[in-house]
Amino acid sequence: MRVFSTKSVKLMLERNPAPPSLPCLILAASLSNPASAAVDGAWQGSADIAFSRSAGNTSATTYALTVDETRATEQNKTSLYASALYGKSQGEITADKSRISGRYDRNLSRRVFSFGLLEFERDRLANLKLRSNGGGGLGYHMLAEEPNKFDIFGGLSRSNSRRISGPSVSQSELLLSEESEHKLGDKTLLKQKLSYYPNTEDLAEFRTVFYSSLIFKLNGTVGLSLSLQNKYSSDAGSGIKHSDTVFLTGLNIKL
Repeated sequence: MRVFSTKSVKLMLERNPAPPSLPCLILAASLSNPASAAVDGAWQGSADIAFSRSAGNTSATTYALTVDETRATEQNKTSLYASALYGKSQGEITADKSRISGRYDRNLSRRVFSFGLLEFERDRLANLKLRSNGGGGLGYHMLAEEPNKFDIFGGLSRSNSRRISGPSVSQSELLLSEESEHKLGDKTLLKQKLSYYPNTEDLAEFRTVFYSSLIFKLNGTVGLSLSLQNKYSSDAGSGIKHSDTVFLTGLNIKL
């Protein structure tokens, strides 16, 4: 099968003074309109917003904000992510955590890519003042075409955890991760990511981070979102639970 590029189609039209046939017009239109806007080099993403407030016999406030932005081309992809969660009930803080991360992917071939990442995280109730984590490695596009995309990647990372009380912890970790995106029809999108960080000096000591979201589009800008987040640490510290799970519902706004 012969493949035509946009340049070759334009050249054929210039060399042929006769009006172009319908097949030529269809071919030219399809080449000038990319099938996926995800690789056009523009920043694309969305924000999830959740808020609740109760007063009277119970006084409670909770708000959450998540921003997910991506810029992709045929050669590389830059991803930025930020989230914040705060809750207060009866004058007592029930949640106070935030996270920001960035990742750069560079395609080495159609399937293989290299990556580098940088993450910062804080969680007051988990006695975590600041955790910084940087790493890199290689990945593989298992599924690279819509409606289903699935990547696996792994490498090495270095983390430094500063605790509110107690000594800081620095360690080298392996990084094993997978993420996928699934379009369930025209108005529903499912995204999930799981990362596993075992300590290189003691594989029995590890932490995991899981995130998933389900978005129902109401129109081109606004949708409803359901998200589930879970973090697990085998060495959370004295008096801190190993697993931390958050379930949120709110609005999804396209940016």
